[in-house]
Amino acid sequence: MFFGMCLMSNAMGQMEPSKPDTPEKTSTAPSASTTGQTMSSQLGGREQPGIPVLPGTPDLTGASAPLRLPAGQRYEIRPYVFATEQYTSNVYLTKEDKKSDWITTVGPGIRLAVNDPSFGADLTGNFGYNWYANQTKEDYWSIDGALGLRYNPTPQLTFRVREYILRSQNTVTPNYAQGGQPAQPGNIAGTNRGNTPYLRNVVEPSVDWQFSRQGSLGILYRNNILRNEDNIAYEDSTENYVRPSFSYWINQRNNIELDYGFSKGEYTREGVLPATPDYTSHNPHGRYTYRFDAQMSIFADYRYAHQDKDEPGIDYDINNPSVGIIYNFNPTLTGMAQLGYFWQNPERMEGLYGVTGNLSISQRDRQTTYTLALYSDYEQNQFGFDNLGFNRYYGGSASVLHQITQRFNVGFVGTARYTEYAFVDRNDWLYTADATASYQILRWLTIGGRVGYQQDDSNIKINSYDEWHAFLTLTATFDNLL
Repeated sequence: MFFGMCLMSNAMGQMEPSKPDTPEKTSTAPSASTTGQTMSSQLGGREQPGIPVLPGTPDLTGASAPLRLPAGQRYEIRPYVFATEQYTSNVYLTKEDKKSDWITTVGPGIRLAVNDPSFGADLTGNFGYNWYANQTKEDYWSIDGALGLRYNPTPQLTFRVREYILRSQNTVTPNYAQGGQPAQPGNIAGTNRGNTPYLRNVVEPSVDWQFSRQGSLGILYRNNILRNEDNIAYEDSTENYVRPSFSYWINQRNNIELDYGFSKGEYTREGVLPATPDYTSHNPHGRYTYRFDAQMSIFADYRYAHQDKDEPGIDYDINNPSVGIIYNFNPTLTGMAQLGYFWQNPERMEGLYGVTGNLSISQRDRQTTYTLALYSDYEQNQFGFDNLGFNRYYGGSASVLHQITQRFNVGFVGTARYTEYAFVDRNDWLYTADATASYQILRWLTIGGRVGYQQDDSNIKINSYDEWHAFLTLTATFDNLL
């Protein structure tokens, strides 16, 4: 059991059964002929070579996505072995006294897909042993993986379990999938400049019941843990989160969605430094959608949150109304615009307020997939290395994946984000840019490369850094064993 769970990779949140395009359609369990779409096409990409993603680094090309099964095929399992050479100009991501190193990673991995009408599974992930040539950090074993399971006892009832695991020594980690949604581009704010590994494990079981052609009920639970071997410098955190949800199409044009999230955060730390105060949070949310036709929908949305922290933490409320529009230009090109305003009311000190918005366009076709986005929003940084709390941010991102030939893919991801914190005198400009390429030399042999840059320009000098990095990976994949 432990071995299976430790082989999970970045597939979490990608195995959603397809929702009906119109409310009068009844959602059913997937047939074998639609296997590839149901289990893996939520990424919007095509099947690609199994290039492993190193622990704590983002999957920029989708190459570590779940397998897409051809029509009529129900099972596939593809083990592989890989070797990666990585260069970093700044191992600890420091402003001064930068240390460069070459890191070699070797290990096995697996990509597995199972899809029957009543059961489905996606498993992708790898183990790796990491050597530091200049011994800037200690060598260690890494894990990077995710698992998705689906069970349909009836066409209307769906049970799911998603799990994501990461064991790494990388100084920053990428955003991870939550709530059944894919991870967003960019890194989690905060750094771990220690010399020991940390473990992130996120488990999300959920149940969805389509009680009629127009309506559905669901509930999701999440257990999210971060454990640092250096528990003196970096605190451990545990999130327990529950979210019941309801969706109902009154008719073909009008939809109501309601959900309520309850979250409990707990923190522990050894030594004399204080841990972040524990908290509970209540987060009701509602949305009304009016659909003009298959191309265009408009919506009104309201988010509320009440944060209740243990002493000496600060309690606060957040209100955020917004409106938006979704427009499908064609079956592969979708745009969205959303505009709102939020205000925070803390029990003491002055709160933050500002505009929330999202302007994005996504294209997904056979050769090219891209997403361009501008955004402004708030978040509660609760489960990272620094746990800096409530903040507002704005920025943009661009991601592109292009298939030049059947064997050759290139990609690019860039992000820029400004963050301002409510209860800490700190603000950061975070930048990331990465270009990738992969080439299938033989049917079973793939080479992949990545080069990129990241920077944190903070008003607190010790938190600033910049770093160049490059990766070269050789992967040998075995034939389908099923």
